[in-house]
Amino acid sequence: MQEQPVPGYTVLHKVGEGGQATVYLAERDHDGLRVALKVLDRRLRNDPVFLERFVREYKLVASIENEYVARIYDQGFSGDNPYIAMEFLPSGTLAGRIHEGLSPRAALRLMMQIARALDAIHSRGIVHRDLKPANILFRPDGRPVIVDFGLAKDLGVRSTLTIAGRLVATPRYMSPEQCQGLPVDARSDLYGLGVIFWEMLTGRRIYEDASPAELITMHVSAPVPRLPESLAGYQPLLDKLLAKRPEDRFQSAADLCGDITL
Repeated sequence: MQEQPVPGYTVLHKVGEGGQATVYLAERDHDGLRVALKVLDRRLRNDPVFLERFVREYKLVASIENEYVARIYDQGFSGDNPYIAMEFLPSGTLAGRIHEGLSPRAALRLMMQIARALDAIHSRGIVHRDLKPANILFRPDGRPVIVDFGLAKDLGVRSTLTIAGRLVATPRYMSPEQCQGLPVDARSDLYGLGVIFWEMLTGRRIYEDASPAELITMHVSAPVPRLPESLAGYQPLLDKLLAKRPEDRFQSAADLCGDITL
């Protein structure tokens, strides 16, 4: 019999499993609504830092009403199972679309849509801090949707939710200031978007063969990689997104959107 971790929801199958939580496709019993049911890993349920992050994720995302951010339906505790029920998005991830290949114009259009999502998030004083292709899903109409706010930060709230000696974001997409343990703001997410834009344009990962430790060093000090000649027209945009100093980047997602012509 399929595990039923949360009363009121019938699990259909496991969708994915990460270091902090397991996500199931489930149906809400009282109306049959299909949801993505995110359940905190049982090894972390007694860890106050991870538990508070998990609870805070619901509050942060529930405060954002935007077509490019996943809807949140419910959050609670079932015994010792903290869970979040959110919109189920069955149309794949940006990582999958990058693997299939994107035209430059499709990459630019997607980047613009993700920037609009970031603008909505940042206008609420929230920084995502873990933007990556696996955290961008799609609705059936093709609109990208940002998910997984487990590392997000509310800039209006003082917080000490850190874990000494543990790297919690994804090195491939971390901004230079994040790599150095410095304070981050909206411009850090724009750097992550620049890394994603590189992948969408080239079909390759930035600093492709680097180890996690090497990635951190390269984000801080390596030159912005050069696009092939056929894509050179996008280099100025990429240079500004991937500038090492936050003050040299676009200063907001709205500024970025204003600079793009589709």
